[in-house]
Amino acid sequence: MDEAKYNSIAWDEEVRRNNYWTRIARQEDVEDARDGKIRIRITPSAFVPLGWLDGLKGRKVLNLAGAGGQQTVLLSAFGASVVTVDISGKQIAQDEKGLKLYGLGAELHNRDMRDLSFLDDGSFDAALCPHSINFIPSPLQFYREVYKKLKKNGVFMFGTANPVLYMFDEKKEEKERKLKVRYTIPYSDEGSLSKKEIARMLGEKDTFEYSHTLSSIIGDLLRTGFSIRDFYSDEAGSEPVDSFVYDSFLAFYCIKEDGCIVRRS
Repeated sequence: MDEAKYNSIAWDEEVRRNNYWTRIARQEDVEDARDGKIRIRITPSAFVPLGWLDGLKGRKVLNLAGAGGQQTVLLSAFGASVVTVDISGKQIAQDEKGLKLYGLGAELHNRDMRDLSFLDDGSFDAALCPHSINFIPSPLQFYREVYKKLKKNGVFMFGTANPVLYMFDEKKEEKERKLKVRYTIPYSDEGSLSKKEIARMLGEKDTFEYSHTLSSIIGDLLRTGFSIRDFYSDEAGSEPVDSFVYDSFLAFYCIKEDGCIVRRS
């Protein structure tokens, strides 16, 4: 299955549906960012700590699969030099609209974030990615691409869903507001669902998602050469889930540690 192709189409559809992650930043948030009080999200609810973002003003930042019209616009308003990569053409169009609306600039690329070969190695001070690794089968290749593009001691910030969220029957949660364990972890839409369910997803242009494991999320991150310097968790925004799982989403602040790559045995 070409999940990149399907998710490109699905995120184009999410723009039409006005998904939160496709909405252009509000004027008051842009003005606050210009004043140094930037508020952006890489998980559903919590804002990224200002201490994570303070050093980005005047720096070159790689924004990967960021929300259309949000991170790109706010980082640019904050004073960063932004390069954005997104697989959805309509998400890139949202960035273009937001930048034009507020008189800002950024470099935009409608491409897969797992192949950054068109960008110079060691050219970015920081990279930022909302919880988008849940839309690719494995984060390892992505981590390696980000690592190559960062300067020594470059910062990598990203969010991801707690794998445990994918154990539950989503339809039962939506309809009955109840949690029922249905799937094993690691979960993937293409591997865990029936052919009929997959056909329905394709027809409805739903995104294909992957839970990963903590070993692939954290272990592969460390083996790539990153060190984790800070962390926070966030809620899902769904009462049944948040009453059961405290750490629904995970956010990591990492540093590129040159020469510290650990190879698999």
